[in-house]
Amino acid sequence: MTPPRAHCRQAQRRRLSPFRSFRARLLCVALLAWASTGVAAATESGVLRVLKLRHQETSLPYRDIAGEFRLLSDFARRQGLALEWIDAVQPGELENRLRAGEGDVVLAELPPGPQHTRGLLPGLGMGSYRQVVYGRQDLEVRDPRGLAGLRVAISIASPLWPYLNDLAAQVPGLVVAAQPDTASRDELLAGVADQRYDAVVIGQRPNENPIEALPRLRALFTLSPDNVSRWYFAPGAGDLRRRLDAYLTRFQAAVPALASAFGDLDVIRQRHVLRIITRIDPHNYFVRGGRPAGFEYELVRQFARSRGLGLEFLVADSDQQITDWLRRGVGDLVTTRINGAQVRADPALEQSRPYFHSASVIVQRRDRPRLTGDSLSGLRVGVLANSVQHRALGELMAAGLECETRVYPADMSPVALAERVQRGEIAAAVLDAYAIEGVRTAYPRLLAGTSLATPFRYAWTLRAGDKALKASVNAFLREQFRKATYNLLAKRYFEASAVTQLAGVGEISPYDSLVRRHAEANDFDWRLIVAQMYQESRFNPRAESRTGARGLMQLQPTTARALGVRDAFDPESAIRGGITYLKRLRQRFDASIAPRERTWFALAAYNIGYGPVERARRRAAATGLDPNRWFGNVEVVMRRMARTAQARRWGQAVVYVRAIRSLYNTYNRLHETLTAGLDLDRPSPAG
Repeated sequence: MTPPRAHCRQAQRRRLSPFRSFRARLLCVALLAWASTGVAAATESGVLRVLKLRHQETSLPYRDIAGEFRLLSDFARRQGLALEWIDAVQPGELENRLRAGEGDVVLAELPPGPQHTRGLLPGLGMGSYRQVVYGRQDLEVRDPRGLAGLRVAISIASPLWPYLNDLAAQVPGLVVAAQPDTASRDELLAGVADQRYDAVVIGQRPNENPIEALPRLRALFTLSPDNVSRWYFAPGAGDLRRRLDAYLTRFQAAVPALASAFGDLDVIRQRHVLRIITRIDPHNYFVRGGRPAGFEYELVRQFARSRGLGLEFLVADSDQQITDWLRRGVGDLVTTRINGAQVRADPALEQSRPYFHSASVIVQRRDRPRLTGDSLSGLRVGVLANSVQHRALGELMAAGLECETRVYPADMSPVALAERVQRGEIAAAVLDAYAIEGVRTAYPRLLAGTSLATPFRYAWTLRAGDKALKASVNAFLREQFRKATYNLLAKRYFEASAVTQLAGVGEISPYDSLVRRHAEANDFDWRLIVAQMYQESRFNPRAESRTGARGLMQLQPTTARALGVRDAFDPESAIRGGITYLKRLRQRFDASIAPRERTWFALAAYNIGYGPVERARRRAAATGLDPNRWFGNVEVVMRRMARTAQARRWGQAVVYVRAIRSLYNTYNRLHETLTAGLDLDRPSPAG
């Protein structure tokens, strides 16, 4: 039976082509010219028009739609453009509206066949997917012709819906059960499980198994393998495509593709990595000297070491995102303080035993009546952004307290905030109790009085089903409580709290300005390079490994010579050479691979070499994993290979890339926290 692309070409030859008449040619040329003019006018008017499916996340479950929306929103912000989201029900409608000049870019798959993409400008690959036919266990169907006499369900938002309708005209008895665009992949598969349909056509990533919980179903055959997801641009939008492609190359890795992985402590041990969800906090998780630090950070690092686990930190923006990531299996353990009352009300979540205590204290002038939480009504009250005090005050305001909140930058010191109270800029400030001693020393006339009631206690949060992990966490916290190391950490991070622990945005490393210049010239986010540089040398320009690698970027002498680096100990030469080498490695990987994934592959190759990474990709493909995705796929093969003595370095490459991603994610969130404060909600389209 003819595959979809060939089938569409045959169908095109059977139908009247619009280019068969001179009049039609003129009309099409005019339409293309009008569309080009429309694109230019749209971008010049400051609006980027984005065409998407009405229920994009439901219709394209194999794509990181939330990440794509966030990337496009960030690009528009950087370019000074407003976003206009334009919905359609079917991919064919998106194509027609793009050609008609009603939009600038399409964020969805188009129907297969060259007639649907001719004249449009394809963007960079955003990942791979395939269309698979699933059916009942008793069916023996190996190709489209075998669907004769069967009832096959497909969403009308699928790019293969037109193809399946054409196929029904050729295959006797094939009935297409068109489903609404609101139907999820799970709902379609459930329709086969309960025998409403015989089979279903769905899209998936190469390594996905969407029927793992449906034993009555089986994969019948792959209808359309090895497709590449892309954004498509209107004719004449070449400059927009160029700018967006450059942006994706530089910044896509900053928006992690969050993969779900569930499992208790035994599964985590097999993975060797404990995924921690946290947030930037001036006492508990921050960056100092380019590396993470903080009370909670050091405590969970001790826990991981005691259990033989590596760590990866996922830094979230809000409490809602934190709990959402935990429920979805994006991480294993939350170590930052979140609302305990909300956790207790959620049957999917639990908290560990409490292990520390802190109060949120009202600081005021002595010439005012003593303030309580209730008496803050009508007053101007200051808090530090992204602090527990900010969230605690927000809880009171949500419950009816009417006060004016002044939110100050997260990297402002508590003493500087207290100074605002001293001079009358604000009536009161709410500060962590461990900052009060420094405030009293600086401003003895200020009064530190009543504490606010707050549900944000020191306890770790995890999924309710992970009983072994909870038992292990509680045992560790019980052992550590009141131990010398525990008391040392508390003293280190809380007794000297008059000075903020957060570094400034541009103070990650001593070489930020050099890295910025060379990274931007080579289409890398400078923060990624700083994270790599820390992993390579801890910012020591005289670092030298046992194998002879030298300098900030740990270049081998032969590599340095090939790059024209005469002195690897010279910071600028090392940074320029290391970034150039990383760019060359990234360019060697297939351009159809998403820019984010090529970045991770390039980092792995920087550590272990291009050849081993390519071998791991081939092995991943042979074992049913996605060779075009690093995390959860090619890295899994690398880790398996590391079990042999001959390939032990392969495991080092896995740790290397994860450590860089973890630190890079922290740098990004630090930047956003310091510049945007606590509320970082980004606009995203409905649907």
